[in-house]
Amino acid sequence: MERTSFARARTPANKERRSRDLLLAARSLAESGGVRTVTLTAIAERAGVHVSGVRRYFDSREEIFLRLATAAWSEWAEDLAKQLGGSETYDAARLARVVAGSLGARPLFCDLLGHAAISLERQVPAACVRAYKLAALDAVGLLADTFHRAAQLSPEAGRDLVASATALAAAFWQYAHPDATLAQLYDEEPRLAPARIDFEAEMTSTLTALITGLTATHGGVGLPPQRLTNPD
Repeated sequence: MERTSFARARTPANKERRSRDLLLAARSLAESGGVRTVTLTAIAERAGVHVSGVRRYFDSREEIFLRLATAAWSEWAEDLAKQLGGSETYDAARLARVVAGSLGARPLFCDLLGHAAISLERQVPAACVRAYKLAALDAVGLLADTFHRAAQLSPEAGRDLVASATALAAAFWQYAHPDATLAQLYDEEPRLAPARIDFEAEMTSTLTALITGLTATHGGVGLPPQRLTNPD
Protein backbone atom coordinates (compact mmCIF):
# COMPACT_ATOMS: atom_id res chain seq x y z
CA MET A 1 0.00 0.00 0.00
CA GLU A 2 1.33 3.41 -0.91
CA ARG A 3 1.84 5.93 1.87
CA THR A 4 0.26 9.34 1.24
CA SER A 5 0.61 11.20 4.58
CA PHE A 6 3.60 13.52 4.71
CA ALA A 7 5.52 14.44 7.86
CA ARG A 8 8.93 16.09 8.18
CA ALA A 9 11.68 14.04 9.81
CA ARG A 10 13.16 16.23 12.54
CA THR A 11 15.65 14.03 14.42
CA PRO A 12 18.83 12.41 13.00
CA ALA A 13 17.32 8.96 13.51
CA ASN A 14 14.15 9.94 11.68
CA LYS A 15 16.14 11.54 8.87
CA GLU A 16 18.15 8.34 8.45
CA ARG A 17 14.95 6.30 8.44
CA ARG A 18 13.41 8.62 5.84
CA SER A 19 16.48 8.23 3.63
CA ARG A 20 16.14 4.44 3.86
CA ASP A 21 12.45 4.73 3.04
CA LEU A 22 13.25 6.65 -0.14
CA LEU A 23 15.88 4.11 -1.20
CA LEU A 24 13.53 1.20 -0.53
CA ALA A 25 10.74 2.93 -2.43
CA ALA A 26 12.98 3.51 -5.43
CA ARG A 27 14.14 -0.12 -5.34
CA SER A 28 10.58 -1.44 -5.19
CA LEU A 29 9.37 0.74 -8.06
CA ALA A 30 12.40 -0.06 -10.24
CA GLU A 31 12.09 -3.79 -9.64
CA SER A 32 8.48 -3.75 -10.79
CA GLY A 33 8.71 -1.39 -13.76
CA GLY A 34 12.35 -0.73 -14.58
CA VAL A 35 14.61 2.17 -13.63
CA ARG A 36 13.65 4.28 -16.63
CA THR A 37 9.96 4.36 -15.61
CA VAL A 38 10.49 5.67 -12.08
CA THR A 39 9.97 9.34 -11.33
CA LEU A 40 11.03 11.30 -8.28
CA THR A 41 7.39 12.03 -7.53
CA ALA A 42 6.56 8.32 -7.50
CA ILE A 43 9.48 7.60 -5.17
CA ALA A 44 8.41 10.36 -2.80
CA GLU A 45 4.79 9.22 -2.72
CA ARG A 46 5.75 5.59 -2.10
CA ALA A 47 8.02 6.65 0.77
CA GLY A 48 5.49 9.04 2.33
CA VAL A 49 7.60 12.10 1.62
CA HIS A 50 6.34 15.23 -0.12
CA VAL A 51 8.23 15.58 -3.39
CA SER A 52 9.43 19.06 -2.42
CA GLY A 53 11.08 17.57 0.66
CA VAL A 54 13.13 14.89 -1.08
CA ARG A 55 16.07 17.27 -1.51
CA ARG A 56 16.55 17.27 2.24
CA TYR A 57 17.84 13.72 1.77
CA PHE A 58 19.02 13.39 -1.83
CA ASP A 59 19.92 15.88 -4.55
CA SER A 60 17.99 14.03 -7.25
CA ARG A 61 16.42 10.84 -8.52
CA GLU A 62 19.80 10.01 -10.05
CA GLU A 63 21.54 10.14 -6.67
CA ILE A 64 19.00 7.74 -5.19
CA PHE A 65 19.61 5.21 -7.95
CA LEU A 66 23.39 5.62 -7.90
CA ARG A 67 23.35 4.87 -4.18
CA LEU A 68 21.37 1.72 -4.92
CA ALA A 69 23.93 0.81 -7.59
CA THR A 70 26.76 1.35 -5.10
CA ALA A 71 25.26 -1.15 -2.69
CA ALA A 72 24.43 -3.54 -5.53
CA TRP A 73 28.08 -3.77 -6.64
CA SER A 74 29.17 -4.85 -3.17
CA GLU A 75 26.29 -7.29 -2.72
CA TRP A 76 26.91 -8.97 -6.08
CA ALA A 77 30.65 -9.33 -5.58
CA GLU A 78 30.34 -10.70 -2.06
CA ASP A 79 27.69 -13.23 -3.03
CA LEU A 80 29.58 -14.41 -6.13
CA ALA A 81 32.84 -14.69 -4.18
CA LYS A 82 31.05 -16.81 -1.58
CA GLN A 83 29.54 -19.01 -4.30
CA LEU A 84 32.96 -19.63 -5.84
CA GLY A 85 34.77 -19.85 -2.53
CA GLY A 86 35.07 -23.63 -2.27
CA SER A 87 37.97 -25.84 -3.32
CA GLU A 88 36.60 -26.68 -6.77
CA THR A 89 38.33 -25.61 -9.98
CA TYR A 90 36.13 -24.10 -12.68
CA ASP A 91 36.68 -24.45 -16.40
CA ALA A 92 35.67 -21.67 -18.78
CA ALA A 93 32.15 -22.90 -19.50
CA ARG A 94 31.28 -23.56 -15.89
CA LEU A 95 32.70 -20.28 -14.64
CA ALA A 96 30.74 -18.47 -17.35
CA ARG A 97 27.51 -20.15 -16.26
CA VAL A 98 28.05 -19.18 -12.64
CA VAL A 99 28.87 -15.54 -13.45
CA ALA A 100 25.93 -15.28 -15.86
CA GLY A 101 23.59 -16.84 -13.33
CA SER A 102 24.75 -14.49 -10.59
CA LEU A 103 23.91 -11.50 -12.77
CA GLY A 104 20.64 -12.98 -13.98
CA ALA A 105 19.58 -13.32 -10.35
CA ARG A 106 20.08 -9.55 -9.87
CA PRO A 107 17.84 -7.83 -12.40
CA LEU A 108 17.93 -4.45 -10.68
CA PHE A 109 21.73 -4.44 -10.66
CA CYS A 110 21.82 -5.21 -14.38
CA ASP A 111 19.28 -2.47 -15.06
CA LEU A 112 21.22 0.03 -12.95
CA LEU A 113 24.45 -0.83 -14.77
CA GLY A 114 22.80 0.20 -18.02
CA HIS A 115 21.91 3.62 -16.64
CA ALA A 116 24.95 4.37 -14.50
CA ALA A 117 27.44 5.60 -17.10
CA ILE A 118 24.78 7.22 -19.30
CA SER A 119 23.01 9.35 -16.71
CA LEU A 120 23.39 8.42 -13.06
CA GLU A 121 27.10 9.26 -12.73
CA ARG A 122 26.69 12.56 -14.54
CA GLN A 123 24.02 14.25 -12.44
CA VAL A 124 25.01 13.65 -8.82
CA PRO A 125 27.40 15.16 -6.25
CA ALA A 126 31.05 14.20 -6.59
CA ALA A 127 31.05 12.42 -3.23
CA CYS A 128 28.30 10.09 -4.44
CA VAL A 129 30.17 9.26 -7.64
CA ARG A 130 33.35 8.67 -5.64
CA ALA A 131 31.56 6.21 -3.35
CA TYR A 132 30.14 4.40 -6.38
CA LYS A 133 33.50 4.16 -8.15
CA LEU A 134 35.28 2.93 -5.03
CA ALA A 135 32.61 0.29 -4.39
CA ALA A 136 32.98 -0.94 -7.95
CA LEU A 137 36.78 -0.94 -7.64
CA ASP A 138 36.62 -2.97 -4.43
CA ALA A 139 34.21 -5.41 -6.08
CA VAL A 140 36.54 -5.86 -9.05
CA GLY A 141 39.45 -6.56 -6.73
CA LEU A 142 37.50 -9.10 -4.69
CA LEU A 143 36.29 -10.96 -7.78
CA ALA A 144 39.67 -10.87 -9.52
CA ASP A 145 41.12 -12.62 -6.47
CA THR A 146 38.19 -15.05 -6.44
CA PHE A 147 38.63 -15.93 -10.13
CA HIS A 148 42.34 -16.50 -9.55
CA ARG A 149 41.60 -19.06 -6.84
CA ALA A 150 38.64 -20.68 -8.59
CA ALA A 151 39.96 -20.79 -12.17
CA GLN A 152 43.62 -19.75 -11.99
CA LEU A 153 42.93 -16.62 -13.98
CA SER A 154 45.62 -13.98 -13.62
CA PRO A 155 44.64 -10.79 -11.73
CA GLU A 156 44.62 -8.87 -15.01
CA ALA A 157 42.37 -11.45 -16.66
CA GLY A 158 40.08 -11.46 -13.62
CA ARG A 159 39.67 -7.70 -13.76
CA ASP A 160 38.97 -7.89 -17.50
CA LEU A 161 36.34 -10.55 -16.86
CA VAL A 162 34.51 -8.43 -14.28
CA ALA A 163 34.61 -5.34 -16.50
CA SER A 164 33.38 -7.27 -19.54
CA ALA A 165 30.70 -9.20 -17.66
CA THR A 166 29.15 -6.08 -16.16
CA ALA A 167 29.32 -4.17 -19.47
CA LEU A 168 27.64 -7.07 -21.26
CA ALA A 169 25.02 -7.38 -18.52
CA ALA A 170 24.14 -3.69 -18.88
CA ALA A 171 23.46 -4.10 -22.60
CA PHE A 172 22.04 -7.64 -22.70
CA TRP A 173 19.56 -6.94 -19.92
CA GLN A 174 17.96 -4.17 -21.95
CA TYR A 175 17.79 -6.35 -25.08
CA ALA A 176 16.27 -9.22 -23.10
CA HIS A 177 13.62 -7.03 -21.47
CA PRO A 178 12.06 -4.75 -24.10
CA ASP A 179 9.21 -2.46 -23.18
CA ALA A 180 5.64 -3.27 -24.22
CA THR A 181 5.91 -1.48 -27.57
CA LEU A 182 9.07 -3.31 -28.60
CA ALA A 183 7.77 -6.64 -27.33
CA GLN A 184 4.65 -6.28 -29.46
CA LEU A 185 6.77 -5.33 -32.47
CA TYR A 186 8.93 -8.45 -32.01
CA ASP A 187 5.79 -10.59 -31.76
CA GLU A 188 4.29 -9.09 -34.91
CA GLU A 189 7.44 -9.11 -37.06
CA PRO A 190 9.18 -12.52 -37.09
CA ARG A 191 12.36 -11.09 -38.65
CA LEU A 192 12.88 -8.93 -35.56
CA ALA A 193 12.32 -11.73 -33.05
CA PRO A 194 16.07 -12.49 -32.63
CA ALA A 195 16.52 -8.99 -31.19
CA ARG A 196 14.89 -10.24 -27.98
CA ILE A 197 17.54 -12.46 -26.42
CA ASP A 198 17.67 -14.93 -23.56
CA PHE A 199 19.79 -13.06 -21.02
CA GLU A 200 21.53 -15.91 -19.22
CA ALA A 201 22.04 -18.01 -22.35
CA GLU A 202 23.58 -15.08 -24.24
CA MET A 203 25.72 -14.09 -21.27
CA THR A 204 26.95 -17.65 -20.78
CA SER A 205 27.86 -18.11 -24.43
CA THR A 206 29.71 -14.81 -24.68
CA LEU A 207 31.49 -15.16 -21.33
CA THR A 208 32.63 -18.68 -22.20
CA ALA A 209 34.33 -17.33 -25.32
CA LEU A 210 35.75 -14.41 -23.35
CA ILE A 211 37.18 -16.59 -20.56
CA THR A 212 38.64 -18.97 -23.12
CA GLY A 213 40.36 -16.04 -24.81
CA LEU A 214 41.60 -14.58 -21.53
CA THR A 215 42.98 -17.98 -20.60
CA ALA A 216 44.87 -18.22 -23.88
CA THR A 217 46.28 -14.73 -23.43
CA HIS A 218 47.02 -14.58 -19.71
CA GLY A 219 46.89 -18.20 -18.56
CA GLY A 220 44.36 -19.80 -16.28
CA VAL A 221 42.01 -22.76 -15.79
CA GLY A 222 45.07 -24.95 -15.38
CA LEU A 223 46.69 -23.83 -18.65
CA PRO A 224 49.89 -21.84 -19.23
CA PRO A 225 49.81 -18.59 -21.22
CA GLN A 226 49.88 -19.13 -24.97
CA ARG A 227 52.11 -17.21 -27.37
CA LEU A 228 50.10 -14.96 -29.66
CA THR A 229 52.99 -13.91 -31.88
CA ASN A 230 55.70 -15.72 -33.74
CA PRO A 231 58.79 -15.83 -31.49
CA ASP A 232 60.98 -15.37 -34.55
